[in-house]
Amino acid sequence: MPVYRIAELNIKLDPEYKETIDRLAPYLTDSADYDFEVARDREGLAEFTQNSTFPDRPDLNEGPYLYTKICKRILSDFDGFFFHSSALAMDGEGYLFTALSGTGKSTHTRNWRRLFGDRVTMINDDKPIIRKYNGQFLVCGTPWMGKSNIGCNMTAPIKAVYVLKRGEENSAERVSPGEVLKELFEATLLPNTRENMSNLLNLFNGLFTDAGLFLLTCNKDISSAQVAYDAANSEN
Repeated sequence: MPVYRIAELNIKLDPEYKETIDRLAPYLTDSADYDFEVARDREGLAEFTQNSTFPDRPDLNEGPYLYTKICKRILSDFDGFFFHSSALAMDGEGYLFTALSGTGKSTHTRNWRRLFGDRVTMINDDKPIIRKYNGQFLVCGTPWMGKSNIGCNMTAPIKAVYVLKRGEENSAERVSPGEVLKELFEATLLPNTRENMSNLLNLFNGLFTDAGLFLLTCNKDISSAQVAYDAANSEN
């Protein structure tokens, strides 16, 4: 069974469908050692598929099903969580932008690429993992990158997280997790056990002690990228 390196973890997977195998290929390792295994589960996949947008396409649902199981295991045992966001690296540091779908996350990160050019690398445009690893909070690329399919297999220490909202004027203000807790919960898979909810809240607390958390109100102009960057890099 192949082993894949995702979020600084060796994960043993047995994908059945070509769609999933091809998507996972950039994360394949030669290692026989693994941190955990997600076994093939046709019954579980069938139930997941039945409740999905494509109820007759298990081949399209296998990847999301595996990813959901991976994220749940990482939250339970490996100090990490799924975070619905568009994530980029610039000058070796990670910046994440979360909002409901259609708000403009991808438009905003595109402005970063336009403004800052080759200094910016897209990590994952939709479905990165955040993980505490060797004392640092990292944003990690994953094989699942949303409709745009933009991203790569890399990690970066997190500099800032932004809750993005549309507005006529560009502004960014530092906020506490409590002020945007609803948005943070909307961006992740909510745990169904008290223990894992405690894990998630502890990870939020640690992440936003180390990294900046900002409410970013922005329009589609390229200047919004400069406003966001300055907010995270003008503080002592």
